[in-house]
Amino acid sequence: MESFTSRKRFLTALRKDIPDRVPIFEFPFGQELQKTFIGYRTELYDGKAAVRIANKLGIDGVPVFLGGYCGVQFFEADKDTYTDDWGIVYEAKGWPITSQIKNPIAGRKDWDKYTMPDPAEEWRFRQLNDAVKANSRDKAIICCIRGPVSVLAWFLSSIDRLSFNFIDDPELVHDMCESFIDWSIAQVKEAAGIEGFDVFLIADDWGMTKSLLISPEYLRQFFIQPYKRLSHAIRELGYPVIMHNDGNIWEVLDDIAGMGVDAYHPVEKAATMDLKTVKERYRGILCPIGNVDNKEILVSGTVDDVVKETLRCLREGSEGGGYIISSDHSLHDDMPVENITAYIDTVKEYGKYHNGRLELT
Repeated sequence: MESFTSRKRFLTALRKDIPDRVPIFEFPFGQELQKTFIGYRTELYDGKAAVRIANKLGIDGVPVFLGGYCGVQFFEADKDTYTDDWGIVYEAKGWPITSQIKNPIAGRKDWDKYTMPDPAEEWRFRQLNDAVKANSRDKAIICCIRGPVSVLAWFLSSIDRLSFNFIDDPELVHDMCESFIDWSIAQVKEAAGIEGFDVFLIADDWGMTKSLLISPEYLRQFFIQPYKRLSHAIRELGYPVIMHNDGNIWEVLDDIAGMGVDAYHPVEKAATMDLKTVKERYRGILCPIGNVDNKEILVSGTVDDVVKETLRCLREGSEGGGYIISSDHSLHDDMPVENITAYIDTVKEYGKYHNGRLELT
């Protein structure tokens, strides 16, 4: 039988092919999670620690963040609030994602005097370099950046200001979006000079539990083409692209499938995103990643509930390859350890392919 490392397993599924077993991907979002599985906790999200957790649990894909990923704290704060390199003010709480409380761009006057930070500063690549150096077991390293909707709606501006500007100053929205895409392309080109990582993930939340955050018309008018420009620039560098997009995004999933991304994460079950439908509708186009319920079952379900949920996802997503299992967002400290290990152990036991199919009871 052909031998698969975690990296090979992950990349094979990402290409919509059949690996030896269904790969596992997770965001390890919890300091208690760190303490439980690797014996210590880090003040900031840490590339080496992320690799060590993946090694301990048997996760195949390890996410790390490029500096400038809005919402992730990259320097320790000595006050209750801090300001990042974008001029965004945050509350110094939450891990690793913190809460923004003040945005730098309210309108055209702010934008005209605004200067974006340098995308190539050395510190921005620390997490990535640390993960690559720690990756002795050939995990797939996933390099995460922000997408334009999240940056304009929550970070550089706010959702209410952005909504007004769709009508009052659409050129401002276009200018901000295109400038951010230019910045992102410059940063990914700089990152591409680092050897040893495998994939880019663009995180851009467009949905809420029951509907889109922004209408399909405005998403198409302002964001689809710039996003396509970013994903194509990444693919031209030789890297596959995962799109992280929470929520109910049925209305624009066809658009996403046409943007040049290889995979869609996290197929949020609580937002009615049905794994079986996504797999069947976009077979050979999008590799679905996710759908294990992390809102209820992984948090408050029994071990038996977790096993059944994991088997459901394996059944619905695995046929023909091209599926990566994951919780439908992240692993976090509200989850009992026995539920996390039951989920991963179930994948390892039942997620193996035999003649192109899983043998599930």
